[in-house]
Amino acid sequence: MKEMFKDTGIVLGVCLLFAIFMMIFTPYPATALVHSLFANGGVAKEPAGYSEVLEKIEIKQDLTYESLIPQNKYDLIVPKTGDNFPVILWVHGGAYVGGQKSDVSIYANMLAAQGYAVVNMEYDLAPGTRYPGPLVQMNDLYKELQRVSQAYSLDLNQLIIAGDSAGGQIASQFINIQVNDSYSQAVNFLQEVPKETIKGAILFCSPFSLNELATTRRISAVDYFIRNVGWAYTGKADWAKSEIAKEADLLEVVSGGFPATFITDGNKGSFEEQAKSFVKLIESQGTDVTTAFYSPDEGELTHEYQFDMTLPQSQQTFAALVNFLKDLDS
Repeated sequence: MKEMFKDTGIVLGVCLLFAIFMMIFTPYPATALVHSLFANGGVAKEPAGYSEVLEKIEIKQDLTYESLIPQNKYDLIVPKTGDNFPVILWVHGGAYVGGQKSDVSIYANMLAAQGYAVVNMEYDLAPGTRYPGPLVQMNDLYKELQRVSQAYSLDLNQLIIAGDSAGGQIASQFINIQVNDSYSQAVNFLQEVPKETIKGAILFCSPFSLNELATTRRISAVDYFIRNVGWAYTGKADWAKSEIAKEADLLEVVSGGFPATFITDGNKGSFEEQAKSFVKLIESQGTDVTTAFYSPDEGELTHEYQFDMTLPQSQQTFAALVNFLKDLDS
């Protein structure tokens, strides 16, 4: 009996040491927890009259784009009537380690009902695929859209690139690669999209400064998860000091040529101040910017608030976004 307890103790001790090792020397436990938080979907809620939206659109789910990286699927949502549709390419959020394209489906459907072809992409997550994996997959998907553009009546000369949360950071960096020749060369990344075809950007609740994200102190649990998410995405334990963090910091690397942009964020527990800093930066460089920010007096709005279409502020933001898109068409 004593030997059995002794053996059990040894096994438990080894397991404990392994768990401690994993928590200290790898990002996997923390990122697995973050991933699980996104597994059941985001905050999205349908607006009133959503059935009328669905009547106006055709949804093609889980199409495949050629890529050496897994999770190479996308949904294509197009209006049932019309042709030569402007294209909105959307990159979902999820802290680089979680989320899925279905989190954006309601919003994508609503935009398609306004006359746009919405490409809602899936991409492989960290730590399975690290930076610059999502950027590579955006290039891969764009090549696929070129291939199928005639079949689906896609007008890639009117391209809007969009993203929410971490997807907004990925989308912003992708845009900067396409429009900024010196930056593209500096990061050694191929420009796949003709810059003159990128007519706009939609950026929701996105972090724009990885350096600020890494250095701002919060409650210890939040800092722990941010540190591990950055580790998972970059592959660097001390990622805040890495070259990757520098080249992915939009407040430092965007230097002009950014397309007309729509930006919103919540006023609690999100990246509102970073968004306002990015607005100030690109406006100073000549970019037309439309914003939707709300004071706390107008109600508490948390991260990704805009996808909850039962909120009056989300409805107001969507109406402003539609007007922004119509202005791009004119």
